[in-house]
Amino acid sequence: MATSLHENEDNINFGYETLHGLPYLGQVISETLRKYTIVPHLNRQALVDYVVPGNPKYVIPKGMPVLIPAYGMHHDPDLYPNPEKFDPDRFEANAVKQRESVEFLAFGDGPRNCIGMRFGIMQTRVGLAYLLRNFKFSVCEETEIPLTWDTKSFVLCSKNGIFLKVDKL
Repeated sequence: MATSLHENEDNINFGYETLHGLPYLGQVISETLRKYTIVPHLNRQALVDYVVPGNPKYVIPKGMPVLIPAYGMHHDPDLYPNPEKFDPDRFEANAVKQRESVEFLAFGDGPRNCIGMRFGIMQTRVGLAYLLRNFKFSVCEETEIPLTWDTKSFVLCSKNGIFLKVDKL
């Protein structure tokens, strides 16, 4: 992807249509959001009494707060085989059609999903395309693999920062 952006840099206009015409860029962004879910859980409230399918003795009563473990779902091998592997092909158009929308919760789901989702994704596409066109990123001696997460943070963030070697192309 970076090679393609760099080879065609004189011909690339980073307009809306161009960036949406780079499906693999979107797949990389979605897989990153799956693997590194920014908000690890969603808070909701039951609008009606809900009987758990297959086990009627469990009922979530109307008004009860519900915590949805987005990070846990995104790392569940039943939903995403080999979940620790970075695989943008999970978000290829046909693969996405095979899944329920609630299996990917980077921006929530339903009527209360993130109002800034489209803007945030476009902003990320623009920034990532410019960075990949102009720079090469690689690990360095200070790069921590695997990352250590800050367990006291409300959102997912590394405890010690993320260090990379950046070379101008």
